[in-house]
Amino acid sequence: MDRNEIEQVVKEVRAGDIDQFGIIIDAMQRQLFVYCYHMLGHRQEAEDAVQEVFLKAYEQLDSYRQTVSFSAWLYRIAYHHCVNVLNRAKRGRILTLLRAGMQTFSKHEGEKKVEDTEYVSTPLHMAVSKLSASERNLLILRVVEEYSYDELAALFDTKPATLRKQYERIVKKCKSYMLVSEGGDSHDTISATR
Repeated sequence: MDRNEIEQVVKEVRAGDIDQFGIIIDAMQRQLFVYCYHMLGHRQEAEDAVQEVFLKAYEQLDSYRQTVSFSAWLYRIAYHHCVNVLNRAKRGRILTLLRAGMQTFSKHEGEKKVEDTEYVSTPLHMAVSKLSASERNLLILRVVEEYSYDELAALFDTKPATLRKQYERIVKKCKSYMLVSEGGDSHDTISATR
């Protein structure tokens, strides 16, 4: 669905046709799951998060303004929800889930797999897991969801140039983490960030 179609469905839901919200769920569920999975690193937590995000979005639908796209507004809700989930969990538990997440996800029989191209390799996944939630959020929205810097600037209420610099630092940080995890030394780490 394109932005105009989603905006029309939102208007219909606001007008009282609550069944139309199912169209929004169908259109956004898969990409929202991928986002939550990358933020949380665990399939079950991501599935739960998607349900919670849609519930919150429905409950807060009257607060949505068209200054940003509906999908950007939905991602903002998802981001805050994922941050709350991460903050409630103990750091050690999250790291364990992130390490086991990819292996657990692929071992479930009979479950529908999301295309492998939407998941990252284990070294990259580990590097991303070391980023802060806000860094992960920017990286996922820029790379996976392919938001432009202008769209992200509207979402984060900041300048596109600022986000571009933050993104560049995040990419360097990921490269550094990957080199260290692959057995590189500190000299390699320094050269990777240049």
